[in-house]
Formats: sequence, C-alpha cells, structure tokens
Amino acid sequence: MTTAQGKGAGGTAAAAGLLSGKVCVVSGVGPGLGRQAARALAAHGADLVLAARRQSTLDDVLAEVAGIGARAITVPTNIVDPEACARLMAVAAEEFGGVDVLVNNAFRPDVFQSFEDVDLTVWRKIMDVNVFGSLQMTRAALPFMRRRGGGSVVMVASMVARQPQPGQGGYAISKGALLTATRVLADELGPSKVRVNAVVPGWMAGPSVDIYIEMTSSGRGVPPQVVTDELNARVPLGRIPSDEDVAGSIVYLASDLSSAMTGQALDTNGGEIFA
Repeated sequence: MTTAQGKGAGGTAAAAGLLSGKVCVVSGVGPGLGRQAARALAAHGADLVLAARRQSTLDDVLAEVAGIGARAITVPTNIVDPEACARLMAVAAEEFGGVDVLVNNAFRPDVFQSFEDVDLTVWRKIMDVNVFGSLQMTRAALPFMRRRGGGSVVMVASMVARQPQPGQGGYAISKGALLTATRVLADELGPSKVRVNAVVPGWMAGPSVDIYIEMTSSGRGVPPQVVTDELNARVPLGRIPSDEDVAGSIVYLASDLSSAMTGQALDTNGGEIFA
C-alpha cells in the first residue's frame, strides 16, 4: 500500500466539495477513464482508495490526486480474486474509517474476433473481470457501506451493450450483463440504502480511442483528423465525449445529488444513441 496526503492552498487538505467526507474506492485506475474518475472525485473532496493490478500505474495516479489535494492510498488488486477484493475494502476501512462509494471501472477488453472464430474461454475471462469482478468488489464493499448507513455503487458499462459492434461480442455481452446486474442489485440493496447505478459511455476521447484513430487512419491511408471527424459526425453534440466528461457523470452518481436514483443507466455519449 502507498499513501499520499494531499495539500491544497495554504497547506490544508482538499477543499470541501460534493464528496467531502466520503471514501471512494476506484478500481481499474490507469490511463483513461480510471485516471480521470480519480481526478474528478479528488477535485470534489473525496478520500480515495485506488486499485489496479500494477503498482507503477497506481503511483502515477496517486501523485496526481495528491497534487489536487486529496488524501489517497493505493492497493494493488486483481478483482478476479475475491480475497483481494475483501482485502482492498478492509484496508480502505482501516485507513479512512469506511467505504461510501465504489466505482467499478476495471475491465478486460475484447479480442476483436467473431463468435464463430473466438475461443469462448476468452469470452469467459472477459465475463470474469467485467461482470463477476465487479460483483465481487460490490459484495466486499457492502458490509462497510452498511456500517455507514448506505452508499453508492457506480458500474461502468458501455454503449456497445446497446449497439453491438463487429468483433466486440464478448465485451458487449459482458457489459449488457453488467447493466442487468445494476438493476438486480439496486432492487436487493435498496433497503440497505445502497444505491447502484451505471454510467454508460459511448465513444470516449482518450487513450483507447486515440489508438483506434491511429490504427484506422494508418490502415485506410487517411489523416487521423478524417477518422476523428467521422466519429464526431455521428454525435448530435458534434463531438464524442471525453473521458473527463464521463468522469463527471461518475461524480454525479457518487454524490448525494443523485440520492433518489438507483437502478439507472446514465448514458454519456453526446446523444449518439438514445436509450
């Protein structure tokens, strides 16, 4: 475990905000949405428990959120391992006194093969991380949320579950299952005042899409801006959202501003599709 005590202006801890006093656990911290979610939660005053498999990745994000002013710790965690999930929550409670928010961002990407071609054990591994890993994390957090009188779980789903894309069948199926799990858990955990919602990104400007744009432009022999313009043209707002935009939706679902919401899927896709 690595710890950082953030300092803001005048040497004080991060300023009070929407999430002041709340302990937020974020899985899958790393380049892209995990990093931006951690930064956004930190900016709104949360204490952070950052989880990912690689300590080097965690250290990079830890330095960023400490610079914003957050108190934060890192715990290397493989969410496929239920004992690792339990340890993560126990460390969070020991360090900060409990758990109020869980952001299930960790995921396994697809291998871009068709159903007939793919080895189904690969799809099973995708399900193990994207669905069962998130369920294990949520189960591990529950006792600590109940002790605090409730909490908020934010699942990170994907628009591909609503609009499947070629070669992403395993990922789409896993994210569709996660959306169903969101509703099931919201119904079961509501009496404990634990809210369960999902944010549903579409195309999301950030490291992953940057790689896609480079690969596509190279394969087609066109400038990257051509591919970017094509993606933006699909969206009524005229641009695909950034990972920072999606992080803002995560903050909303984590905060008391959404205290009457549970079992909901908040699409953050610029209007590319309407659920």
